[in-house]
This record gives sequence, C-alpha cells and structure tokens, in this order.
Amino acid sequence: MDLRKLEVFYWVAEFKSFSLAADHLSLRQPTVSAHIRELEQRLGAKILNRIGGEITPTALGQVLLERAKALLALKRETQAALHNFQGRVRGELLVGGSNIPGEFILPRKLGAFIRKYPEVRPILRIGDSAGIVEAVLDGKVEVGFVGFKGGDGRLNFQGVWKDEMVLAVPKGHPWTRLKEVDLSDLKKEGFISREEGSGTLRSFRSLLSRKVKEPETLLNVIMVLGSTEAIKEALIAGHGVSILSRTSIQREIEDGLLKEVPIRGLKLERDFYQVFHRRRTLSPVSHAFIQFLKHN
Repeated sequence: MDLRKLEVFYWVAEFKSFSLAADHLSLRQPTVSAHIRELEQRLGAKILNRIGGEITPTALGQVLLERAKALLALKRETQAALHNFQGRVRGELLVGGSNIPGEFILPRKLGAFIRKYPEVRPILRIGDSAGIVEAVLDGKVEVGFVGFKGGDGRLNFQGVWKDEMVLAVPKGHPWTRLKEVDLSDLKKEGFISREEGSGTLRSFRSLLSRKVKEPETLLNVIMVLGSTEAIKEALIAGHGVSILSRTSIQREIEDGLLKEVPIRGLKLERDFYQVFHRRRTLSPVSHAFIQFLKHN
C-alpha cells in the first residue's frame, strides 16, 4: 500500500477537510481527492463518511487511520534518526498549545526557531489544555504547552512560563473608574467563562478555592465561550466581565478597548507547562525545540 496515500488519508481525517489537508501537504485538492478515491478502490470500501459537510472515518477508515498513524510515526522517527546521524535538525515539529500559549506565545517562538533551523516545519495544534494533553497521550503531538499540571503518570510536566490572569472589563464600564474591586463584587456583574477543559478556568478556580470553598458561588456566569478570542469579542461588545491572561489582552488594553481592574487582595498567578510522554523518545527536532526554549 502506498505510504503517500496513507499520509494523505491521515491528514484528511485529522483536519476533517480535503482543502486543509491539501494546504498542509502542498497539494491541489483534486490530487488529494484522487488519492482517497484510489485508496477506497483498492480496499473496495469507503474509508471516509461525507455527511452534511462533515468528514469522519468509517469503521474501516478508523482501523486504517490507526495503522497510518503508526506508519507515519515510524517514518518520522526514521527520518529523524538519519538527520541526527548527519548532525542536522530537520523535519516536522509536532507541537500543541492550549489557547494562550498556542495563540500568543508559540507562534513567535516557532518563528524564531525556524530562523535558526530553516529545514524544520512546525505543525501547531491549538485546543484547550485537556485536549492538548490528550493529543500528547495519543501521539498526535510530541510536545504540548498547557495551563495546568496534570496527574497522569505517563506524562512529564515541566513549568516553562509564568502568566498572570487579570479581571478584564470593557471600556466605559463603571469599574474602570475604580482603583480596585472586592472579590465579592464579581457576583454583581455578568461573568463570561471559558469552557470545561480550559487551563485558564481550572487555574482561576484553583486560586479562588484558596479564598472560598465553592468558587462558583462568587460568580454570576452568563455565558460559557470556547476561546479567549470569543470572550474578548463579547467583552468589547459590553456583555460582561471576565478573567483572562494578561498576555492575551495586551493589544486590546493598548488600544483602549479593554481595561484591567485589580481585585483587592487577590493575585492570579499561574504557570504554563511543557508536557511530553515519558515512554516515547522525543525526536531530535522536538528535543532541539525544548533546548531552544530554555535559552530563548
């Protein structure tokens, strides 16, 4: 069976999109479709469901997907071993980041890394912290960067960056005229929260639990949104207040769209963690990236 066709199938299933897979593989979309069609003809069965614009593996496709993932991992390991022997840092860098590291920290770090190692091709997966941890366990990324330290013994978590979460309110909000607010004041305003699985939400709850037994009683949650960007847009539109990473709202603060308001007696500091699987040997590319981050 043609490994290239399996690779095409893997990325179509991974992205749930023919066009995104084509972009990733630097192929034309008709070429991607042809590879999938030829695979299905060879197997005599469908490997992808196409229902309502959504692409998912069939039962046979799921079996093939697992084998394709293992073969592609072996391919990467073989290439990495050869490049390592030749003293080169080259190949795909499979990295994952939760919302804040993925959207606001890693793009710049990866850009600096490929300036030093131009033969590296980073592939960045972004999701909530729980999803990125799952991707590391599943082998979809080699190294993840998340907002909490998990307890799974199969994983190695190491603190890499400090972050501070702050109370963010829209311009014109009455609290913008105050030097600080009390923690109890949060109950008086509509609070926009991140979804379960978010490292920001988990860290905020953990810090609040030091003040009260049931942190949820301090908040009047009116919306639960799935990304930091969505929360920022809701805040800018004047729909409530929220706790966000200072890193994520720096531009909006500079532009005067949002304002940071201190909470009396509460400093919301947390760590971002680098996570990788203890039982998998990191590729030379991933190892080089980890070393690069230590010095940059």
